[in-house]
Amino acid sequence: MPNSKKSTHNSCQQRYKRVIDRGKAEMQPYSLKAGEGWTYRYGIDFTIKAGEVSPGRGAAFTVYTTCKGEEPPDHTHPTEDEIFYVLTGSLTFHSGQSSFEVSDGGFMYLPKGMKHGYTINSDGPVRLITVTFPTIDAAGEGWGGFVADMERHNDLVSKPDFAKS
Repeated sequence: MPNSKKSTHNSCQQRYKRVIDRGKAEMQPYSLKAGEGWTYRYGIDFTIKAGEVSPGRGAAFTVYTTCKGEEPPDHTHPTEDEIFYVLTGSLTFHSGQSSFEVSDGGFMYLPKGMKHGYTINSDGPVRLITVTFPTIDAAGEGWGGFVADMERHNDLVSKPDFAKS
């Protein structure tokens, strides 16, 4: 039995060494406190809790606050579905010929390839969670998502303490 444990230990060391030798860090679990994340200025500040551009990643999770007049233009995501969860505020989402009134605690699902947008109805700030993810049929096409664009082309204005080194 002791040889089996030693063999397993050596095998684990070899796998770890191969990962280090390739120069690619494997994704590790992490947690973020309220307000922490990678915040990018993309017209308004978006805080990314999990992004799209990390190797092998799929879904992206963002949190942001916005107000009337800051709505994005209608747009289409060719490779990803998008989910909104309204923490606070009231919006009207539109996609195709349909409109949806969504407020505190409400949920909105928008499939890829459909032009969509929203209008803010609240007089005060609206706080949203957005989750984007590639569809199975688009998985081989790579990301064409707004989160990846934000991560690649906009100013990073803050990041969590553990990522500062």
